[in-house]
Amino acid sequence: MRRRTVATARQVLYSSLNRTPASPKRAIKMHVETEEVESKPAQLQNGAILGLPNELLLRVVSLLSTGSIRNLMVNRSFRSVCEQGLYRSISLPWHPRRSIRLLETFLLRPDLALLVRHLEIDLRWRYTSGQIPPNLQPDGLEALCLAKNIHSLSLAGVADWIWQPEMAKFREAIFKLKLVRLQVPNIHDPHTEYGCSWPGESDSEDSEDEWEGDLGDEIRRLLQAQPQLEEFKLSDSSITGKTAASLQASLEASDVPNLKSLQAEPIVAKAFLPVAARLESLNLAISNWGDRLLSEIESKSTAIKLSIRRFTIRVWYFDEWFWNNLAKVFALFPKTEELSVTINSLTSATDVEPAKYFFEKVGDNVYVLPSLRRIEVRFETLHRETPKIFQVETGSMLRAKAACPMLETVVDPEMRLWTFRPDHGMLGGCAPHLLGLLMTDHLVQERDLPALEGSVP
Repeated sequence: MRRRTVATARQVLYSSLNRTPASPKRAIKMHVETEEVESKPAQLQNGAILGLPNELLLRVVSLLSTGSIRNLMVNRSFRSVCEQGLYRSISLPWHPRRSIRLLETFLLRPDLALLVRHLEIDLRWRYTSGQIPPNLQPDGLEALCLAKNIHSLSLAGVADWIWQPEMAKFREAIFKLKLVRLQVPNIHDPHTEYGCSWPGESDSEDSEDEWEGDLGDEIRRLLQAQPQLEEFKLSDSSITGKTAASLQASLEASDVPNLKSLQAEPIVAKAFLPVAARLESLNLAISNWGDRLLSEIESKSTAIKLSIRRFTIRVWYFDEWFWNNLAKVFALFPKTEELSVTINSLTSATDVEPAKYFFEKVGDNVYVLPSLRRIEVRFETLHRETPKIFQVETGSMLRAKAACPMLETVVDPEMRLWTFRPDHGMLGGCAPHLLGLLMTDHLVQERDLPALEGSVP
């Protein structure tokens, strides 16, 4: 092997010298240099890697699992880059005990807290006895405030922080952040007329009964504190008609000057559609559709209906009105280029139509979207093991392609990615081609830490 390396080195050197043979002295020197290179391959490789720009090293680290990054941190030269890779983006939406450990780390290493740009954290532990370490008392706010450079934030496990009087300091800390993305997985509307136990809900029922404020105003204050906000997600909330009406009456364009992406229930989205002039992505949460809701969404979105490029909607499998008026709903935003439909079929009933039925419904009604480039259909079910429950036929893809010539890709309920190849023997002159299965999660989520002895899990 060493002879071949020496020979290769000679060839490269001869080439650089216009193929002129080297003198004996030069050949001897080259031979010695080659042996030195061979004796330190690892050192040279590490040196070459460390010579790469930090941006490229961070990109490489971002593709590794957490365990692999920890292994690299044994090397002092990589430690700084690995710490940036570990802490720049942290996702712990369902890990309350790991969230506790993270906040403890912030207190011990404030410099690591400053590295965080994206944070998804679970704060359910704030309401569980025996879970809060002494250094995080009373609520971990001091530790969270150390992460001053967060641009993207998701707060899970706390449903009343926007309005609860006892959470005023918490709100103040959030208001001071300069956020580009904000996700509020759930909000407990204190004006809800029915009784409900919410994860992360305060134990103080008296404060809820006595609170006479306006949740719509509080949401507006949150938005006003974040003028750079581009993405706002109200994923799963219990917003009442009273709060939605308040938002519709008071929300102004100056409150959301840079908003480009919104996820909310239609009743809440109606407040944003007339004023969010830069909106280009709309994700409507599940709701009961009908003529009235369709008319209200249509009238509220007049100014931005031609600006929406990504339209996502989640619907009930049993919403008969919706499935009979699918084209009308799609036509709300006729310039849509990316369409995603999620069917909620999470029921114990066994007579529910399989994914194929809904997939064909979507494919047969996209003709109102001439600019469509991508279709994605998801199917949520409790019966995943049922044979062929996710299976679809390619005929509806061909019909969709014929109706939408610009269509490039389709993601079916099995999360398989399809494209189209020229085939003059098929309808529309092309045939569906399977590229493969999409990766739903890039990295496997680690399990949460075990519960403390004697505490509530």
